[in-house]
Amino acid sequence: MNDLFSTLIAESAGPTAISLPDMLLRLLVAFLCGLFVAWVYRASHGTLNYSQNFVQSLVLLSLVVAVIMCVVGDSLARAFGLGAALAIVRFRTPIKDALDTAFLFLSVAVGMAAGVGAGVLAMVSAASIGAAALFLSWSSFGAPTLQEGLLRFRVSGDKAQRDRLGEILGNHCSSFRLSGLRSVSEIEDELVYDLDLKSDQAGADLVSELKTAGVRAVSLLPAARVQGG
Repeated sequence: MNDLFSTLIAESAGPTAISLPDMLLRLLVAFLCGLFVAWVYRASHGTLNYSQNFVQSLVLLSLVVAVIMCVVGDSLARAFGLGAALAIVRFRTPIKDALDTAFLFLSVAVGMAAGVGAGVLAMVSAASIGAAALFLSWSSFGAPTLQEGLLRFRVSGDKAQRDRLGEILGNHCSSFRLSGLRSVSEIEDELVYDLDLKSDQAGADLVSELKTAGVRAVSLLPAARVQGG
């Protein structure tokens, strides 16, 4: 039994012969880079154009790919084995969620690591990426805030009135962007804005002030409610 356990945890020869500190350092770098990429993705998309699960999957995929590269190394045979394994996952398994994809890749990665005898790599990677997944879930990383929302209203009038609407939005929002415009009639348009309110109370004040400015059919939905249905 002791010999079996020693064989399991022994580092592999060849391209997977990576020391434990070096392995942890690589995973840490992948995690930090994944966090940055996910933050940039979230910051560069409108309120309705991303999901929390996809943001988290970007972080996990960076870790999983790091493990895969440790396993493959410069081995052409392992690279072909990886391609065959991922082809099975892609065409044989229905994937309904982006986060599911990350865990499928993780299963493939640790399976390959264990298959080539890199027991330490498989166990440390599974534990590290699992801890990262729990951190992302417990911290609600990537979730829309209460200040983010979707504003929809109808307006008719001259340029001066519409400029006034821009001033009102600026008073109550830290940022806002026109995401939709529909002509309802010859004199009336329906506008849709992605916005980030300055505070939770700012939403009620914004709707009230817009109504006094002569707009119709004002509705403000929090981003979480828009995404959740």
